[in-house]
Order: sequence, then structure tokens, then C-alpha cells
Amino acid sequence: MAKDKERKVGPIYRIFSQDLYATGFHTEGFGFRQEEMWRSKSRQFSKDADIIGKIEEARRSDDKTKLPPVKKFGFIIIRQSLWENADDLEKRLVVKLFSNSGGWVATMEEMVAEEYAMSFASDRPLVAFTVLSRESEFVTYVRQFRRGGTSTENYAFYIIGPKGTFDAFRIEGARVSLGDDFRVIRLNGNETVAEIDSKFGDMGGEYVVKIKDPILAANEWFCRVLQCFSIMIAFRAKIRKKIDNGFHKWKKGKWEPSQHRYEVSLLANPRKLTLKTDELEQV
Repeated sequence: MAKDKERKVGPIYRIFSQDLYATGFHTEGFGFRQEEMWRSKSRQFSKDADIIGKIEEARRSDDKTKLPPVKKFGFIIIRQSLWENADDLEKRLVVKLFSNSGGWVATMEEMVAEEYAMSFASDRPLVAFTVLSRESEFVTYVRQFRRGGTSTENYAFYIIGPKGTFDAFRIEGARVSLGDDFRVIRLNGNETVAEIDSKFGDMGGEYVVKIKDPILAANEWFCRVLQCFSIMIAFRAKIRKKIDNGFHKWKKGKWEPSQHRYEVSLLANPRKLTLKTDELEQV
């Protein structure tokens, strides 16, 4: 990460709006031929993809220029076979972000086994997911943590920097808010580097990410993590209800969860991909 003296945290440098549709009538996914076109653009647009929202973006290069109006950047899909068409206890949230041209941008995948393990340890249903983006070859875990009975929701993640460095972040819920609002705090300096505002009363749900750090605003990896997190906000109540129900049934021996093969694939040994053969002998 860049040195702190290069940053002026405070003003909004970049905005992402994740606007989830209230109905299925929208221009991006209207008609079979349109869906076939998106599939021809990217294999990430699966046959069970359902377009559920649009992404808008605005950014400025420095704190002296005015932030321009948001413009449409792309759209959001959900894998129906894993969520809407699956049995309640078998649901697994997978959403993907695409550009206006249909190019894949990022994927958020719920990590069910991780959720059950964390929930067992904390005796409370907790959420966990991974983010994969076109900007990074690494998988980013975002996990919910319990910080005491009176604390707000808390999540954590980190992103890798140059020469073995990394930045750690906490996403915490706002204490007084009409909607589902969060702030993102960077460990180094304990500063609020971003905010996530939900539009209270919006039928489909609109979640606006406001990045207040100039270095992080230019970091696409960081931006994708927050975009995916903002979409997860709309689904987290259903995820927690599912985990809570499954947890108690599993505990009583009345049901047993299983991992989807795509979730298992994210647990593959990364050292085979990132270390040289002689280094593998040293770990």
C-alpha cells in the first residue's frame, strides 16, 4: 500500500451504487436472445443466471475536482439454481458482477461450511463469503465476527499489498440508522476509509459504497470486495435464518449439510499454485 502521507482521507473519491431491481422487468435481461448474447460474451454468465440489479459508478482523480454524476457501469446476476430454486436449507448465495459490455468483473460466493463452523464456535449464526475479482488472482475471505452482546454487526477482511505487506479492514454496522448502513475502518490509522449506505424504503434495495481514501478508491480489488459486501446486505437475514435452522437440526441429528463442489474447489491447496517446487519442501 502507498505511504500514508500520500493520502487525504475524508472527501468521497469514488461511488458505486448497487441497485437491486424490485421486479424482473428490466432492459439487460429481457428475452431469451438477450441472455444468449450475455452468455456468448462470458462463460461466467451461466444458464441459471438471473439479472437482479444494475451497477452505477462515479469517481474523481483528486479532492479538488467535483465528483461527477453516477453512470451505469454494469449489472448483477444471481445463480438461481443455488438460491431461488434450491430447498431452504440447501441455498447457497452466489452473485456475479458484469460490465456494461458483459465482461465478468467479480463473484461473491457464500462459504457454507465456514458459516457453520463459525456459528458453532460463537453459538450465533454468522455469515462468511469469498470474493473473486478479475483484478486479483487471490481469493478474499469476508467473515462476520462476534464482538460482544451489545456490539453492532462486524465483518473483517484483508487485501495483499506489495512485498508481503497487507491491509486489514473492519466493516461495522452503524449504531443509529434507518437502513442497513456500515462504515469500513482501516486498521492502520484506525480511519473510516469508506461507508456503505442503504436506501431505506427502496423496494428492491439500493446500496451505495462511498470510498473516502484516494489510494483505496483506485484499488479495484478493494472496491470489488465492498461492492460484493453491499449486495450481501440484502440477503444476510435469509442466510442467517437458514444457518440458524440448519445448525439446530444438525445438532439434533435431524439433518446434515453438504458442500457444493464449487465451494470445495475454493479450498484447494494454494501453495501448489503460488510456490516453486523447492519452496514446497520447506513449508
